[in-house]
Amino acid sequence: MIDIAIAYVALDAKQYYEELSVPDGTTIYQAIERSGWLELPELADFKVWCANNRTQDPNHRAWYVGIYSQKQKLNAIVQQGDRIEIYRPLSHDPMSRRKNRSKSLMKSKSPKM
Repeated sequence: MIDIAIAYVALDAKQYYEELSVPDGTTIYQAIERSGWLELPELADFKVWCANNRTQDPNHRAWYVGIYSQKQKLNAIVQQGDRIEIYRPLSHDPMSRRKNRSKSLMKSKSPKM
């Protein structure tokens, strides 16, 4: 058995954190499933995403998981001391937001004729 932790912060800022012991060779998905978090109403969409993306590469526009801020596939094997983190999908593309903000700043600074 190895000791790991799972963390998630909901949209309402409620924090979930659990430490558990899992058998050596457990995947990220199996650990999350073992925690019972897939039954939480807040993670209903994540549960569906998990069912559809068990072997997919992480995508910045969708739910994804990581270990210490490093994106991982759901079928990655956890190691002793790992902290699995569940990330919410991005509501906006960060690059688009920066471009839009930059454009609006440029407009406000442009000289008036």
